[in-house]
Amino acid sequence: MGEDISYDYIWNLCQKEKQTNQLLQLPKTFYDDTINYLARSQLAEPQKTNMEKLLVDLLEKRKQKIFMYLAYNKTLPPQIDSSEQELYNALLEAAAKHRMDPARKIKSNKLLRSLTDIPEIVLPSGRKLGPLKKNEILDMQDSAADVTYLISNAICENYNR
Repeated sequence: MGEDISYDYIWNLCQKEKQTNQLLQLPKTFYDDTINYLARSQLAEPQKTNMEKLLVDLLEKRKQKIFMYLAYNKTLPPQIDSSEQELYNALLEAAAKHRMDPARKIKSNKLLRSLTDIPEIVLPSGRKLGPLKKNEILDMQDSAADVTYLISNAICENYNR
């Protein structure tokens, strides 16, 4: 790949990357090859500096796209730089580890307090609830799914005596 790298190639790649929301495919060793090219090239210092800036811009744009791929649960293109694949995998692992799950935050306590006035609603179990006044206490011993629904939708909160 090293012989294909040039200032014009990096500039064109940077422009193409900015024009699309998709990650362009890159060789697995793209960044290493480009850094090696810069180290051994005979480019004038201003052009070398500009090429380094283009490379940083390209990397930042691609990192933003990797975050978007992760946010929308999209898979990465098959051919990207190995460091980008490592970043995606690390972010995916961290996101899974710190997943926000309202069901985990619900304690075994089945007493709930209404946060607002509630008209009659139908719960996931099919049971009707309400109407309720704000701060009214409910005993929800029979349905964990209903408790999860009420808490995750900010209708009720756990109540401790």
